[in-house]
Amino acid sequence: MSMDTYGTAELMGVVEKKSKFQPLYLALFYPSVYTSESEEIKLDQLDDEVDIAVTVSPVVGGKVLADKGYSTRSFKAAYVKPKHEVSVDKLTKRRAGERLTGELTMAQRRNAVVAENILKEEKAILQYEEKQAVDAIIFGGYTVSGEGYDTQHVEFGQHPENRVVLGPGERWAEQDKNTYDPTHDIEEWCQASDGMVNLAVMDAEAWKLFSAFKKVQDKLDTRRGSSSTLETAAKDLGEVVSFKGWFGDLQIVVTRHFYHEDGQQKRYQPPFTIVFGNTLAQGVRAYGAIKDIHAVREGMSVTDRYPRNWVTNDDPAREYTMMQSAPLMVQLYINNFVVVVVGQ
Repeated sequence: MSMDTYGTAELMGVVEKKSKFQPLYLALFYPSVYTSESEEIKLDQLDDEVDIAVTVSPVVGGKVLADKGYSTRSFKAAYVKPKHEVSVDKLTKRRAGERLTGELTMAQRRNAVVAENILKEEKAILQYEEKQAVDAIIFGGYTVSGEGYDTQHVEFGQHPENRVVLGPGERWAEQDKNTYDPTHDIEEWCQASDGMVNLAVMDAEAWKLFSAFKKVQDKLDTRRGSSSTLETAAKDLGEVVSFKGWFGDLQIVVTRHFYHEDGQQKRYQPPFTIVFGNTLAQGVRAYGAIKDIHAVREGMSVTDRYPRNWVTNDDPAREYTMMQSAPLMVQLYINNFVVVVVGQ
């Protein structure tokens, strides 16, 4: 079997065929993809809020310009490039699922390791994108930083009334579980949305408080199935995301999905937080250009992913895989969402 390195198309084929990881917020609230020829992404928003376009611009990231009714915000996309070595040590050891006698050749094991590396790199980038996607909605923006980049905060113009933090005496833990009806709270909060709300995404702590109210237990409809959009978004996340039922016109979803950072498992959605939104949200997964001469030569600089596989001329030679991306998750209509922190 040939020991040649894999090309871009072959590596992307591995991702498309085998990657099943699809984070919740990306699947629910970011249906579109934009790629640009610049490392910067510009948001042009009409003053009358009729339309928002994602385009590219050479304007320096983070500056705000105003001209003839337009507000122009330009941001430099983060650049991520997880990398792994195709270790020779792994090629000499029996793989999980392989017979004790070792039925695979070293070349076959190498193929498997390359595929595993690419899938790990894809998942690492997806976890990063999901963090941007969640923080954009819950906090109205997020910080982009990295090696060789000036730290900048990406803001999407969240209105103060669209983020509510309950204070002493208001928190759900302080209310009578037998008599209190959170319906009135929810109706009032959702009035701040610029659109229609049909979905509430709760973390486990918020759900525990919500589901403890007798009024909720009486009203929650657990017999009706979820919408197709929600079902599709949560189908591969059964262990960490669950559909709880309908509360009036609201679908209730509880999430415990997490990412890994510095060896620790961290939840995407903060404790006691509820996100009210709509399953037809128009978020965009925007991507700056790939800054790699190999990508330019292949005509692949304008893309959301650029995987590579190469061998160095060291003594001994070493082989690597790397996935490059310049993601910037953009929530176009941030004030269609309402975020509430119901406890502490």
